[in-house]
Amino acid sequence: MIRINLSPTAKRRGASSRTGGAVGSIVPTTDVSKGSLILVGMLAGWIGVGVIGYFMLQSVKADAAALKRKAAKIDKEAKDINAQIDEEGLQARYNRYEELKAAKEALEKKRRTPVFVFYELANILTTGEMPDVDEAEQRRREALDPQSRLDPSWEANSVWLAKLDEDDNNVLKIIGGARDPDDLSEFVKRLRASARFATVSHPEYALEEYKDKGTTSGSDKPLKPGETNFDYYTFEMTAQVAYWD
Repeated sequence: MIRINLSPTAKRRGASSRTGGAVGSIVPTTDVSKGSLILVGMLAGWIGVGVIGYFMLQSVKADAAALKRKAAKIDKEAKDINAQIDEEGLQARYNRYEELKAAKEALEKKRRTPVFVFYELANILTTGEMPDVDEAEQRRREALDPQSRLDPSWEANSVWLAKLDEDDNNVLKIIGGARDPDDLSEFVKRLRASARFATVSHPEYALEEYKDKGTTSGSDKPLKPGETNFDYYTFEMTAQVAYWD
């Protein structure tokens, strides 16, 4: 018996295969490579950075413009204030202030009396007398330097003053003479111990020799003021007065 296969399956399969090939040739495939994806991502990132940078730049420009406007406003206000200032008037008032200050200082200087300072010097140069001592400060000074201890039996007439000068800074320049360096040292210690004096300098001294020493008539020669018939030391020093009254 002859069998005839009337099923169109094989034919349709072939037709379907041909149809798929034709469509594939017309519509591109959707498969994308890994490299293409990375490139697309980098492009998107660069675009995002550019956009952010643009907005940041615009913000910086806006801030700079605002600061510039503010600076211009402050500068204008400063100029307005300077225009209102009376420089000549201020200078005149300052000059008047300086005049009043100088007058006050001159008045205070006239009112100040050196009596108490001279009285202190007299005590220092009198045998048996002592200066006005700050006991606590003197104990501290002696603890640091035992040589600063005062000698109550010192013969004060071994030192004498020849001249006293005062400057504008309450500093006395003292010129005088001493029998020997030890007497001069005791005088300086008493000045430094006195509460009347703040800063006492180290004395500069030199030997003054008696020229007629060794002659028979030298002891009978009349002495003029300031002269001696023995060797002695001249000295100069300064002492700043702590307070006058």
